[in-house]
Amino acid sequence: MVKNRSPRFCYHANMKIVLLGAAGFIGRAAAVDLARRPEVGELILVDYIIRDAKKMAKSLSPKCRYAMADVGKPAELTRLLEGVDAVANAAGPCWEYEKATLLACASMKVPAASIGDGTLSREDRGEIHDAFRRAGAAAVSGCGMMPGWTDLLAAHFLNASLHGLSRYLFFSPDRFGGYTFLRDFAKRVGAATPPPEGAPAGRYFAMPDGAIVGVPEPKAAARVSAISNSIGRLGTVGKEFAAALMLWLRGTMTALPGTPAAVAGVTDGKRSARVEDPSGGIASALLAETAVRLASRSPKTKGLLPIHEMVGREAARAIASEAGGTITTEAGKSPAG
Repeated sequence: MVKNRSPRFCYHANMKIVLLGAAGFIGRAAAVDLARRPEVGELILVDYIIRDAKKMAKSLSPKCRYAMADVGKPAELTRLLEGVDAVANAAGPCWEYEKATLLACASMKVPAASIGDGTLSREDRGEIHDAFRRAGAAAVSGCGMMPGWTDLLAAHFLNASLHGLSRYLFFSPDRFGGYTFLRDFAKRVGAATPPPEGAPAGRYFAMPDGAIVGVPEPKAAARVSAISNSIGRLGTVGKEFAAALMLWLRGTMTALPGTPAAVAGVTDGKRSARVEDPSGGIASALLAETAVRLASRSPKTKGLLPIHEMVGREAARAIASEAGGTITTEAGKSPAG
């Protein structure tokens, strides 16, 4: 076993990890992270666009291999899972692929960490939990910013349940998120809303699930508002075009110097906790860490687990710090630690 980055945790050596969606925004960063980890002996980069997966594998490390698979087709996925220690799933959109991907992993008794975006229903979570329990394996859904970091902040830094808390994601479109993320944001963005307690300065919008998403002033805020208030209201086709336009224009939405790539946070109106991501790598670091921890966990750990059971407070701080980020908590105007 190998002691590594996060406190009080031991990792098995020579792991075999499969990374799904390796050519996407989160997938690329997770691939770099996993390829550098000494306990990962073999990393299989899987994407529907095989040329991108091949290029990445050749540029990263001799331990990397590549494969093509359509994660929407379980038969294509399960053929890659023989002898695998864990799966890191960064393929999207989650509402379309996550459930089928996790059930395919359960069918092969392979632990899985999924980036998730909160789209699994209670019924789907119950079905996935039962499948992994029967398989004698564990899985975690929600290993990104929101859910993911917001769950860790609530559990370990506010000592509270997410129920009753406001959660938010602030992002700079020029440096955070791929097409799937921007497509989902453009399709679901709602009316403007005040910034949550402790959130960075910017313009914020309500989402259908109660979360709040913000972008920096002035360029990103003006363009997101214009796109969502005009093109985005023209039905399904308009929203798809809005997403494409947002991706096309992202390079022009530069933020002021010092603006982080992303910030995720939670607040109850009096207390707040946030993780600041200067460069856009914290979500992928959490996905990679969770997958490696699942590969190292005892077979007695079964079912669909909340991420705060896999990653504790000290480990969360370590993951954020190694990705260049910081975790801050506040009570009113005074720091709480």
